[in-house]
Amino acid sequence: MSEVDGVILAAVALLVAALVVAAIVIAVRFSRRSPRARAAAARAVTAAGDALLRLDDAVARLDVAFRAVDAMDAADEPADLRRARAAAVRARDRGFSDLARLEGDTGVAARRGDDAGRLRTGFDDQTRRVERTLEQLQEWARAHRTPADLLNLTRRRRDDLLEAMGDPEPLVAALRDRFAREDRDDAETAARAASDALREVDDALERAASAPDGAHLVAATAALLRAERQLRAVEDAHRIALQAAENADAELAAARAEIEAATASASRRPAEAAPDALDRLRAAAQDLDLAAAQAARRPRWAIATVARVRETRDDTLADAMSPRERLEAARAALPGTLACARAALAAAEARGSIAAIGERLRLEDAHRQLAAARAATDAEQALAHARAGWHAVSVSGA
Repeated sequence: MSEVDGVILAAVALLVAALVVAAIVIAVRFSRRSPRARAAAARAVTAAGDALLRLDDAVARLDVAFRAVDAMDAADEPADLRRARAAAVRARDRGFSDLARLEGDTGVAARRGDDAGRLRTGFDDQTRRVERTLEQLQEWARAHRTPADLLNLTRRRRDDLLEAMGDPEPLVAALRDRFAREDRDDAETAARAASDALREVDDALERAASAPDGAHLVAATAALLRAERQLRAVEDAHRIALQAAENADAELAAARAEIEAATASASRRPAEAAPDALDRLRAAAQDLDLAAAQAARRPRWAIATVARVRETRDDTLADAMSPRERLEAARAALPGTLACARAALAAAEARGSIAAIGERLRLEDAHRQLAAARAATDAEQALAHARAGWHAVSVSGA
């Protein structure tokens, strides 16, 4: 065999080896992105979500337990317990952000599954630490608190809550006299929930008085927190409805003028607007007419209609609006959109225990978006965050 033949054979061997390596790399990459890998990653993300749900529930139980034994920021609260509680809250909050990012990840499926597995392990570890903190808290309470003192404290908290918040029925009755069911439903639902929670408080306190068991005081404390949340929800719903009634006519008039101007702009420059801009703007004008006809009885719905119509205007005009026009439109739309987002978030939180991790993620997202809207110095950015927060907790935007 000549030297040339040897070189040729070596080159062929190298080429074959390179092709084999390339085939292996392609196969590995395909397997990491295959439908099977995507399905496995989806299952891993779901498992991580379930683990975060358990952690969130555990942190909530820890919070109630601290309150039940009067250890929340108490002068004699042990430093190690305080640090453990703070670490649990930070881990829970960070977990929601991490899981939200993972759910939005569209990269390599295998990497996504690995990341989900690490999150799940971390959530489960933190949940076990929370359970150990609960045990340590109970041991500390047995040494530093008496059942009688804690029972009296919980009774005082109940009395203080009722004195501070009052009877919600007059607020609900005021809404009932003026507004349609849709605009008072949040208040009525919260008032019923508050009444139920207060009955649970009284029942748990009665059991605690006859059987000094810490579990009864924990149940009373949890119910008391629910009652407080629902009573505040009644106040929020009452305030939101009255503010909507005060502002509805002016907002509707302003939105009508804006839609008329937008329709004229889309007619003059159709190439710069969405293809269906005129049809959507005409439909928006009809929505405003319908909202105006019912604004006296349904002001919250009217304000939500204005916010949706303004969003339609922004979507359809696109490049047909100048930077100045977009800024002025954002400044006009921001207050009403923020009001809708806050109302939707308050209603979602007042519904109480939420079982699905997806719903909890949307609540957390709404909180982050509204915080970003408050912090934004640019009206357009603030409006984008406010709309995102509103959509996160409202299917219909109402």
